[in-house]
Amino acid sequence: MSFSLRISAAMAGLGAMLSFLHPAPAQAWWETGHMLTAQVAYDNLKPEVRAKADKLIAYLDNTEPDASRHHFVPVSVWMDETKARGLNAFNEWHYINIPYNPEGLAKVVDAKDTNIVAVIQTMAATLKDPRTSDFEKAFALRILLHLFGDIHQPYHAVGKVSHEHPEGDLGGNRTPVVYPNMKNIHAFWDSTAGLFPEVKPPDWQKQIPGLSAQLQKQHPRAGVVTQLEFAPQAWAEESYKLAVKHGYETLPAEGKVDQAYIKKAQEICAERLALGGYRLAELLNGSL
Repeated sequence: MSFSLRISAAMAGLGAMLSFLHPAPAQAWWETGHMLTAQVAYDNLKPEVRAKADKLIAYLDNTEPDASRHHFVPVSVWMDETKARGLNAFNEWHYINIPYNPEGLAKVVDAKDTNIVAVIQTMAATLKDPRTSDFEKAFALRILLHLFGDIHQPYHAVGKVSHEHPEGDLGGNRTPVVYPNMKNIHAFWDSTAGLFPEVKPPDWQKQIPGLSAQLQKQHPRAGVVTQLEFAPQAWAEESYKLAVKHGYETLPAEGKVDQAYIKKAQEICAERLALGGYRLAELLNGSL
């Protein structure tokens, strides 16, 4: 049985199961970041592609009983929400912990074969294949909507190994920072370093379109048009390098982030959110 057919079988009862469960807070990039990347992508879809995407989003609306979330933009957090509700089968799909080994440990465990790069490649192929069903395409679109956000978050592509954590720091979740309401460096970057306000999916229409417009004005598509080729491994490596250079290496002593660190992190977060949206739109415009 093919990978996509196994996914189809595994997902067959998802809608009925989730309708009885209650949402919990989402995690990666947090809701605001994911919805911003989705809005940037949606704004850059061709009209006919947007119509096809809307149809595929509606195909799985029964997995989310809140009608305010039945849209391309809030659906970008669906993958985190299903995880928060207890669906853990896809946990390893959100990241690729490329080892960062500053202490020179002799033995380092490499990133797992099941990772965000492999899943993006598979789901992109599923979306583009004319032989796949609308159900499979609808599922693939929802996964891609989320993972294009995750792969552009620097701390979804790195794991710092050390004598203290020889198995890795879980994408920065074990590296502490001193910052209001944050316990670790992963959460700090998930929050866009405080650049954007916290927006919940039911309220997305009140703020996300406007924030997206500002983001695209500051980081226009024309400036990254040569960087839109489909290359998820390269995107993960971009994130890894950013996490190392502007995350770990410049983190002040004891994790006490200063204004210079915060400013640089915010700049990177804004660039990555916009770039993720443009790259997603590029894929969808060529696949749907």
